[in-house]
Amino acid sequence: MVLNVVGKLPTEKKPYFIKNGEGERYLFGTQVASLVATTESTGDMMEIVQLWGGKGDSFPAHVHEQAHEGIIVLDGRLEVELDGQLYLLTAGDYVSIPAGTVHAYRMQSHRTRFYSFTVNGHVAKIYSIIGEPFSKFERPPVSTNLLNFDILNQHPAGLDIKFVTSHPTEGLSQMIRGNAIPQEVQPYVLESGEGVHLLSGDTVHTLLTTKAATDSKFLVLISEGPKGQAIGEHAHELTNETFMCLQGEMTLWVDGEELHLSPGDFAYVPANTPHRFRCDAHYTKFFGLLTPGEFEDFFRILGDPYEHSIFPSEPAPYRFDRVIQRISELDLKLLGKPPGAPPTEVEEVHG
Repeated sequence: MVLNVVGKLPTEKKPYFIKNGEGERYLFGTQVASLVATTESTGDMMEIVQLWGGKGDSFPAHVHEQAHEGIIVLDGRLEVELDGQLYLLTAGDYVSIPAGTVHAYRMQSHRTRFYSFTVNGHVAKIYSIIGEPFSKFERPPVSTNLLNFDILNQHPAGLDIKFVTSHPTEGLSQMIRGNAIPQEVQPYVLESGEGVHLLSGDTVHTLLTTKAATDSKFLVLISEGPKGQAIGEHAHELTNETFMCLQGEMTLWVDGEELHLSPGDFAYVPANTPHRFRCDAHYTKFFGLLTPGEFEDFFRILGDPYEHSIFPSEPAPYRFDRVIQRISELDLKLLGKPPGAPPTEVEEVHG
C-alpha cells in the first residue's frame, strides 16, 4: 500500500506519495522548507527538502561533517558560496557539496525555489528547530518569526550541521558554471543541460553525479522524454528510488497502485517495491535520487552516449537486450515483460 501523505511524513520505511503542497512545512523568516524525505520516512540516510523564499533570503555559512549535499535550482536565481567562491545559479543548475565543504546561500530573485538533498547525515530536522509549522503553501511577504540559529547550539548531538565563520564574499567575482563531473569526490557546479547524457529509445537520462563523484553513495539524474509507453514492472533488491516531477505529467505504478504526478509531486519507492512508470505529456521531465549509487551501471548499459540534452525527434533503438545479457550484474528484478517490449493488442486498445 502506498501512503498518501498530508502533513507529517511516515516514521518508517514504506512507499509514499506527496502531492505538491501537501508535505510537512516549516517557516523560518520568510522562507519555507517543505520536507519530502527524511531518514525516518525512508529508513535510509536520504533526506530531501524543497526550499523557497524571496530576494535577499539567505542561510549562513555552515558545514556538514558527514552528509553530502546536492542542490538543484527550480526557479529564480540562487547565489551559492562554496569554500569562499561564489556561484550564481539559475533554473536547472546543480551543485554538489561533499561533507566538509563550507557553504552558504542567498536568494537573488523574488521567488527562488530549489531542492536540497543530503545523504549520509541527519540535517532536515534543523527546519523544525529554527522554524515554525506552516499550514500555508506560499511564503509570506513579511514574517514575525525572528531567526535564531544560536538555538542549535543547545540542541542534543546528532544534527549534522555546524555554523562557521564565512569567508568574506564582498568583492568576490562570480564563478562560472561548469559542464563536467569530476572523477573524484569534490565540490562542483553543473550548468543546466550539462552532465552525462545517455539516450534510451525516446528518453534522455542525464547523470548529474557518478559513482566516482559520490563514492557510490548515491546517484542523481534528470530524465526527459515524450509521451509514450510504460516501461515494464520491476524492483530493486538494494536500490531506493525517488520520483520528482519537474515538468509535464507522468503515471507511476507502485506496488500495484496508480499514481498521477504533476510538477512538484513526489514519490518514494523503497527497495523491493514493484514499480513502473509512463510519461504522459509531450514533454515530461523528472528528477531522481537513488541510493546507493551503483544503479548508474544500468543507465550506461541501457543507454548510448548522446551529445544533446533533449530527446531526438525520432527515437533510437531501445537496447534492453544489453540489459538482459548483463542482468546478473545489476540490481534489477524483472516482474513483467521487459521494458520497451511492444504493447499487446489489449494495451493498444486501452492505452
